[in-house]
Amino acid sequence: MTTLLDPSSRSLVFAVFSVFVVICLMLCIVTGADEDDRALVRSDSRRLRSWQQGIAMGGDTTTVATVTVLVGMVATFGFDGLGVMLGSLIGVVLLLVLIIEPLRRHASLTAADMLDARGSGGPAVRVSWGAVTLLVCFPLLVVQLVVVGNVAAALIGQPGARTGCILVIGCVMTALAVSGGIRGTGVVMIVKSAIALPVLVVAAVLVLHRFGGDPGRLLDAAAHGSRMGEAYLRPGGYTGEGWVGAVNRIGQTFGMSMATLAMPAVLMRAISTKSPRGARTVGRWMLGELTLLYGALAVVGVGAAALVGEALREAGPAAQVFTPLVLGRALDSGGILVAALACVLFLTALAAVVDVTLAAGIALGRDVLGASGRRPAGKADGAASRWSAALTGALSAVVAVVAADWNLVVVSTLWLAVCGAALAPVLLYALYWPGFTARGALWCLWGATALTVAALALSPYASGTPGSIFPGHDFRLWDVTIPGLVTVPAGFLLGWLGSVTDPRGAAGGVPGPERRRELDTV
Repeated sequence: MTTLLDPSSRSLVFAVFSVFVVICLMLCIVTGADEDDRALVRSDSRRLRSWQQGIAMGGDTTTVATVTVLVGMVATFGFDGLGVMLGSLIGVVLLLVLIIEPLRRHASLTAADMLDARGSGGPAVRVSWGAVTLLVCFPLLVVQLVVVGNVAAALIGQPGARTGCILVIGCVMTALAVSGGIRGTGVVMIVKSAIALPVLVVAAVLVLHRFGGDPGRLLDAAAHGSRMGEAYLRPGGYTGEGWVGAVNRIGQTFGMSMATLAMPAVLMRAISTKSPRGARTVGRWMLGELTLLYGALAVVGVGAAALVGEALREAGPAAQVFTPLVLGRALDSGGILVAALACVLFLTALAAVVDVTLAAGIALGRDVLGASGRRPAGKADGAASRWSAALTGALSAVVAVVAADWNLVVVSTLWLAVCGAALAPVLLYALYWPGFTARGALWCLWGATALTVAALALSPYASGTPGSIFPGHDFRLWDVTIPGLVTVPAGFLLGWLGSVTDPRGAAGGVPGPERRRELDTV
């Protein structure tokens, strides 16, 4: 994959990317947090309009792994890749219907504030929520940096430069998160969406044009190019056959839906909307953007199977991250489309990691350090969150260098599974069940997290197959690789069991608005 771009195209990509980074840094400085650092996290300091927040939230759910891995899955496995997109869209609908408006009404700065306001919080719950949020954010950051580092090294034709690419890009993204705050990173998200979405739509249109605008011809060519035949259009290519395949497929859709509605960066931006009514407008814009985006990604993935399926098979599984670029080269031999798609990958990684870094910093600075009493004396939430975001970004860049050759599918599955099994049930219970208690929240957060880690550790991801973390050992207890069908219901069960066995019962003594005003003064 070292010949994706010729020298002139490489120069174009990095010139555009460099200009974009400089512009984003200036925008973050101009529109970012105020001098007192409080605007880094405070919801009453937001100046973005509702439709702008919606576009930014849509960008939060679109990571570079989303663009590369989903397109690669559709190109390689067909139907199962489309199932991941469906699960994500279902999650956005659930977020719009169930979460976004009541969360904005009760949460002041973080979702842990909502737990306090609803009577199921406390210092232990706040620290636990922040810790699990970090466990979700950190693997996501590592995956993003590794993917973009690999792509950058391949684009410049120097695989040995991957470490330098990861470190440089990680430092740039961390600087943007620390300097911009929610308002500044929102501007970055909007600019990214304004560039990425049209480029992907153009690529999808070119794919359809290549087949005369006939989706039937395109699907037939994809089935032939993938060498899967009719199996390309049926489930099972990635998830497997039989009962294991059924569990994987249901768990994939179910887990992806739950993970999408509880993604920390999305919740952070939902809380930062101006009002509960504005939150509904935000959700509609977010859903519209993602529907168009996933439609374009689906066409691009099917087109890759039809046009470059042979090249992808010869390159092996590691080539999935380069699928959009390989397709771009097949559609436009001049390199302009490849350069545009490469810029999309860079911009998507930049914007996603910036927001995830900020979400992790706020969770560490306000929830973990603040509630545990370890926050430096005199440090406001914004200042503590800035230092926490800088530490998280720097550490994730270092870990990404170490993990560059790991099986990133395992890391991606980990953060998605923990997010869907631990964070989502706590959110839904806290918003809709008056009997939910602090014990229920703790049991759900830590119990579901432990169960998820154990389920993945005893799956083929960890041992027993050539692609496992420990290929020379076999301590598998089951063949399921996507445990959402087990872990998500277990999270709900643990939350219910902890609450009904809590002798103290639900606190429920402080109305949401009063508690929110109290939290705003902290």
